[in-house]
Amino acid sequence: MSSSLKTLGPLLVLLFPLCGLLADSQNLSWREFMKQHHLSTSWEFGDYRCNNLMREREAPKDKNYHIFIYTLWHQIEHICIRNWRDRYRNVYIWAPYPFKILKCDLANNKKSYKEQRSYSYIEFHCGMSGFVDSIEDIRLLEGISS
Repeated sequence: MSSSLKTLGPLLVLLFPLCGLLADSQNLSWREFMKQHHLSTSWEFGDYRCNNLMREREAPKDKNYHIFIYTLWHQIEHICIRNWRDRYRNVYIWAPYPFKILKCDLANNKKSYKEQRSYSYIEFHCGMSGFVDSIEDIRLLEGISS
């Protein structure tokens, strides 16, 4: 018994980092989504400015607008959870509750951004990894004045 533990111990130590790499590689789109779209609640919602965010976050430049979501990170993470042990994969899900969003529209001068703040329902895409990887649609519930 002890000899099998001596053999299995080093093998498990070698396999453990590989499991971590596999899990990390499956969540690359999730991390990229959060980096580009998530606004931390550690700041006030009104303190975020589109011109700063678009420069800092290196948001995609190929679109005329970009959407940021102001919420706790786990509220976005749980969108794709079907039950405690399974996730939705490659499906579109409307969030059951509205989020505060900041929409940054490229201004006519193409050098700055106009801000639109609102409470909106968001349709997310749950990627093959079972995590949110994109925003598909938005339904405005109520505007928020600055």
